[in-house]
Amino acid sequence: MTDFRLRLQRAFALRPALRIGFGLSCMVMALLLAADMVFKVMPDPQATLRSQRTYIGEALATNVAHLIEFEHEERLAQVFADLRAREASVRSIAVRRADGGIIAQTGDHGNWWRLAPGEASNLDNTRLVLSMDGERWGEVQIAFTPATPEGLGQWLPVPSLVLAGILGLICFGGFAVYLKRVLSYLDPSTIIPERVRRAYDALPCGVVILDTAGRIMLMNSTLRPWIGKTRDAQLTGKPLESLATLGPALPADRDLHPWVRAMRTGKPTLDEHLELKAGEDSVVRLLVDSTPITDGGGKVRGCLIAFNNVTHIHALNTRLLGTMKELEQSKRAIEEKNAELLKLATRDPLTGCLNRRALFEKLDVLFANARDQGLSLCCIMTDIDHFKSFNDRYGHAVGDEVLKAVSRVFANGLRDQDLLGRYGGEEFCLILPGVSVEQACVIAERLRASIEAEAGASVRSTQNLRVTSSFGVSVFTHDLADPAEMIDHADKALYAAKKSGRNRVTTATPDIVQAA
Repeated sequence: MTDFRLRLQRAFALRPALRIGFGLSCMVMALLLAADMVFKVMPDPQATLRSQRTYIGEALATNVAHLIEFEHEERLAQVFADLRAREASVRSIAVRRADGGIIAQTGDHGNWWRLAPGEASNLDNTRLVLSMDGERWGEVQIAFTPATPEGLGQWLPVPSLVLAGILGLICFGGFAVYLKRVLSYLDPSTIIPERVRRAYDALPCGVVILDTAGRIMLMNSTLRPWIGKTRDAQLTGKPLESLATLGPALPADRDLHPWVRAMRTGKPTLDEHLELKAGEDSVVRLLVDSTPITDGGGKVRGCLIAFNNVTHIHALNTRLLGTMKELEQSKRAIEEKNAELLKLATRDPLTGCLNRRALFEKLDVLFANARDQGLSLCCIMTDIDHFKSFNDRYGHAVGDEVLKAVSRVFANGLRDQDLLGRYGGEEFCLILPGVSVEQACVIAERLRASIEAEAGASVRSTQNLRVTSSFGVSVFTHDLADPAEMIDHADKALYAAKKSGRNRVTTATPDIVQAA
């Protein structure tokens, strides 16, 4: 539809010389008609018509008076018919006495006669007085066709209009030929050498040169297909923003157009983005660089605009962004899988606590820090009392629920920096960095009480289940060889707690360590 509209505009478009020639011809015709109205330079058709109709009326009145004087009224009808046959402008004729009676008439006089009694004659209705013996006897009434033309067919033969039309056609032809010659010297396409135009057309970017009013002086062939234009004649002298494809892509305020800002400030504007709709689903994306053209005195004389087509780059960037998004999603999926694998590798699947290998890896770091930096470090070993009885009496499913319940109590009662590991079976190891042995004993006692109060109640499959744990606490000292020795001291304190009655906290002392 757009292409059809463009072809229609081209078919009915007038060249600049014809448009200007037509405007000048109309101006000449208007001046001629105005001069005629003021100075009467052309014959007055009204005056000519008035003289003609006066002559017809006087001749008819003389003839009618002669016939009435010699009492030949019967011949009036023939006289009227002969006159109407000779003069097409006569519509009807009547002879009326002073008392109003009509002696003779021809044509539909009642419809054409418009004057009231005593009203003066005009060009359409004329009355001539008949006198006898010095007294008014009657009058001759003549109805003519209207003096003012009615319709286009009657206006065309009017001499003044015919003269103005002929003069206008002559002026139009003369102006068009003259202006075509003059404008050829002003056409930028004829001023710029062909080799320069070919150089512009060879550029991969679209190039436009504007004058200070924003009118197109030159456009290379690279840009024309992007805006739906193929011929320079359709572009030269037009404002750049008036182009159908380019206009909607520009800001509504003309002062914000890149080339307008460049000419106003005298500084280039670079990398302005424009999106042109080349079809229903096609978009041409351009980067626009506008550079003002100045003369030797630094005054801006125009603007050089370069349009760089980045549609292909934009499409590649879009695909690249899509690929990066897919890679990011894949990366997140891999990270989630790695986190799952790390959890499987470092966590006990039943309780979620650190497994023995992961516990020792983290403990090695804390042990080295305590030894090198003099930091405090405590270890708590704990064991569920009589755990074998849960499995034997209620089954291994209940035993697993007990392990989960105890591990939840530990997890809720420890800090983020503390380590909680399942050391083996029903035995757990707790590592508390930055805590003294007294504080560790308080924490162990709190955990013991929480297990006794909460762990059994959280196993919903078995009613009135009593779960307790025994705790052994050891502290880092510089005479310890490795983390395993600190855990061994806590384990010996745990053994002592179980031996002394279970469900209690025991601190590793030299006697306990040596006795074990």
